[in-house]
Amino acid sequence: MSIGIHIATDFISTATLSRGGDFVFYEQIETPIDDTNALCRGIAELVKRATGGASGAVSVAVNAGFGGQPSPPNTAPILAKIDVKSALQASLGRPVECIAPAQAYALYEAFYGTAQTSGVACLLHLDQSVTGGVTFGQTLWKGGNRLAGAWGHMPLGWPVAHELDGRDCWCGRTGCLESFISASGVETDYFAATETALSISQIATAAEQNDIVAESVLQILDDRIGRATAMLINMLDPDIITLAGSIASLDRLYVNVPRKWPGYTFSGKTATSLVRASSGIDAIVAGACIHAAAAR
Repeated sequence: MSIGIHIATDFISTATLSRGGDFVFYEQIETPIDDTNALCRGIAELVKRATGGASGAVSVAVNAGFGGQPSPPNTAPILAKIDVKSALQASLGRPVECIAPAQAYALYEAFYGTAQTSGVACLLHLDQSVTGGVTFGQTLWKGGNRLAGAWGHMPLGWPVAHELDGRDCWCGRTGCLESFISASGVETDYFAATETALSISQIATAAEQNDIVAESVLQILDDRIGRATAMLINMLDPDIITLAGSIASLDRLYVNVPRKWPGYTFSGKTATSLVRASSGIDAIVAGACIHAAAAR
């Protein structure tokens, strides 16, 4: 039996999947704030209920706490205190593999979602942070340092003059892609122009209601995501790029972004498709299940 776990800021999901991709077991608990023992006990109890005590591989989708990767600011604070892989292996008494949530999402899309028939597929998760994943057929590419898809901390491609001023990023660098095309980056752009704090969904609504500033901010976002995805096309030449996260809900992206590619891709015209992810956040724990099955 293969068990998937997703440790998010507010909740921990544990699941097992059927061969058809449906949940056989699915349960959530709240993520402890600062009690690492409670974290391990809670996950151990979930795994016990999921398996009935039977043996099985475990894969954990988590933003940090493994492989020496830094912790994004929206990560559960408890994860900065422990090595997730070592702690859970000791608690569960079985091998544990860890991957990034967007990598798990990409794996789900390769098996059951948008990328099922793709030779090479990229998933770009655009939310408060920017992360991604790459699959070749139904194989996840993690990379030698397990960093495949950590595109949020590359520079924005083809910057214009005012974008060279730099934006401080939590990673310690300036001008990271995450500063420009994350939900928080878009919200910062709108606030800088209006001194009004709106969420990404509120900005989208304002643009639909003829708010000129909101529309301008979203037009800039169209172009920046166009440049970001053009970089992926030039590097990996994927058959499909899937967008996930809160920004992926913007319908305009699937029309406007591909129109930007001819100005940035090496070949000009491209056959790559841009699509919305087929599932919500539960795809992450489902992808962790798939990863666990592959690791057996």
